[in-house]
Amino acid sequence: MIKLTNILCPVDFFPASEGAATYAAEIALAYDARLKLVHVVSPIVSTYKFPMNPADVVKRAKEESEAKLKAIRERMKNAGVKVTAEVRVGNPQSEIKQAIETGKPDLVVMGTHGRKGVERWFLGSVTESLLRHSPVPLLTVSPASRTGDCRFRQIAVTTDFSDGTAAAIAYAFSIAGENESRVDLLHVVDDVGLDITERYGDPVLKNIKKKLESLVPAAAKDWCDVGTTIEAGTPYRVILKFVEQTKPDLLVMNIHGKNMLDRVLLGTTADRVVRAATCPVMLIPPMKTRAKPAWKRRTA
Repeated sequence: MIKLTNILCPVDFFPASEGAATYAAEIALAYDARLKLVHVVSPIVSTYKFPMNPADVVKRAKEESEAKLKAIRERMKNAGVKVTAEVRVGNPQSEIKQAIETGKPDLVVMGTHGRKGVERWFLGSVTESLLRHSPVPLLTVSPASRTGDCRFRQIAVTTDFSDGTAAAIAYAFSIAGENESRVDLLHVVDDVGLDITERYGDPVLKNIKKKLESLVPAAAKDWCDVGTTIEAGTPYRVILKFVEQTKPDLLVMNIHGKNMLDRVLLGTTADRVVRAATCPVMLIPPMKTRAKPAWKRRTA
């Protein structure tokens, strides 16, 4: 069984990052999970002619970062969160990957922020690298995300019926089971045709709808309110429009690919959705286990 007991949250002290950390703390508190905050200080190589000791600069940066992270940690501890914090020195990509390997979190929470009005990945290539290699779900929070109730009363799941769909569905309904949530399944036909019914006909649409409905676990049909939607158009545009209209608390997507090294998402549907989504987005990688996740929410 996959349980939400450990959460990892990299932070860089920018507002969006701290917002994601606050959201991660709320999730940890709601599900009685442990939270680890990680900040990475990059080494400095001096290229200047005037005297400069890179080691001293890094030492001061590390001390300042530890003070900032301690303040965040203490605030969370006072709220009842089981939280630890660590400042590392090294390459951000390598250090965060190592933190995942050693800490074995069930979930990584990261923020996204913009520069000059253009949305960019938090930690840039670090997040892109995690999307390619992370063995655990990644929850992204953009500045536009509504991060109110983390109990996820309304969940949207997008699927193209590719490999990884089963894992995304399992996660979505596991969370829904703990929170009595509504789940909406969305399939986008990648076509810019104006009238999906005229272009594909009722038999094709009925077949897609039947396929969507077959994804719903049999047991969930007794307790979960499930909706299915089929739209045509550019996938990321349709998904963002659907999120804006239905206002889910969480959007779940699977990250699929031939293998871990082939998950190059920059410029693809998942990348564009994460950049602009108005709700947190949970990206589910290909999972080694087929066990359904068990997220036990704190009831007291």
